[in-house]
Amino acid sequence: MNRALRILFVTDAFPPHSYGSGWSTYHLARGLRARGHDVRVVVAQPTRRVIAMDYDGFPVWRAQPGAQTFNPALLALSGLGPGRVVRQLVRSWSPDIVHAQHINAMFVASRAARSVPLVVTVRDHWPVCFYGTALAAAQCPGCLVGTRSPCNPQRGSENASRLMSLLKREVMRGMLGQRQRLLARADRVIAASDAMHRELRSVVLPSRLHTIPNAVDLSLFSPGDRTFSLGVPERFFLYVGKLSAHKGADLLAEIAGRLGSDAPPILVVGDGPLEESLRSPTAPERLHVLGRVPNEEVIALMQRAIALITPARWAEPLSRTHLEALAAGCPIVATDTGGTREVVADGVTGYLAAVDDRETMVARLHDLAANDDLRARMSGASRERAARLFGLAEVTDRHLVVYRAAIDADIPNATA
Repeated sequence: MNRALRILFVTDAFPPHSYGSGWSTYHLARGLRARGHDVRVVVAQPTRRVIAMDYDGFPVWRAQPGAQTFNPALLALSGLGPGRVVRQLVRSWSPDIVHAQHINAMFVASRAARSVPLVVTVRDHWPVCFYGTALAAAQCPGCLVGTRSPCNPQRGSENASRLMSLLKREVMRGMLGQRQRLLARADRVIAASDAMHRELRSVVLPSRLHTIPNAVDLSLFSPGDRTFSLGVPERFFLYVGKLSAHKGADLLAEIAGRLGSDAPPILVVGDGPLEESLRSPTAPERLHVLGRVPNEEVIALMQRAIALITPARWAEPLSRTHLEALAAGCPIVATDTGGTREVVADGVTGYLAAVDDRETMVARLHDLAANDDLRARMSGASRERAARLFGLAEVTDRHLVVYRAAIDADIPNATA
């Protein structure tokens, strides 16, 4: 089957205001369009008021600015907001495939597009962890699949009565079970990394489970002079991501202190609950918090940085930040969690360290800052690895194979 496909993306996020999964969805849409396929996008935000707009030539339905939101669990009711739009598009546009990009998107797509083959991409731990991080920030119901060793089932229950704690946990376990049942019924499930694939084996039939990484468009990373809207030093280390403990942002001040006053500064891009403390007068002078900056400037910073620092504690499924740093030729010094080693070849494109191992991370950062030849070798190896494993054309074609398998399986007497 080589005809052009009509592909409906249902996603939790999409540019211009987005995080990693939204940008991954956008680049996949671009890759599909370049192959001649028609892509439309519904953003599954929890609201009744949805409007149609255009982003880079893609028809996008998203929440009307200022619209009141509600509990995301109600998205399962297909008569509300995004679900209503999906049902209308299924009737009027007749998509060949619906591709849900995250948890809220799966709820909407599985209820509102039952007559269309459904593909679901899993980019974090939401099928096996209530919070999606495998690091519970509040009361944890206990995992139903596998063992998430960083979790603490007692956390968050200290101030609740035993009865209320047990009731809440059972509700959470029920919701987690619902996610798994819906995911298991999808026609195809795509794990963003081998690490995620292993985690999903107890939830999804092997014949329906595939591994396809997020893609990077290498054309966006061509070397050249870039201008910045803010002052940038000549030499610096870089952190990009949410400023939270599970991302290890609380370690940045200590890492900056251990690097010493003569070391290049650490530029911090992102926002989150730890931003105020990282901006405080007591934070090291060599730690510069930039906040959120446009994506094109993030790419330029990666191309200039000595190294990207990622001291994450959670099991990174397949970090988009890592993929972009790889494509930018920026060596990565990261903790060895989740799918990170599928991006970072230890000693070749960067270095891996154990979780909370500040000493090793600091030592590797010193090595890169002191040895321009080492950084240049790792930079070249990074760009080669990005092109070989994560290029947009290759990743797009792998998605098309999965789409067509799902469509063929939905047609009586179809042959693969």
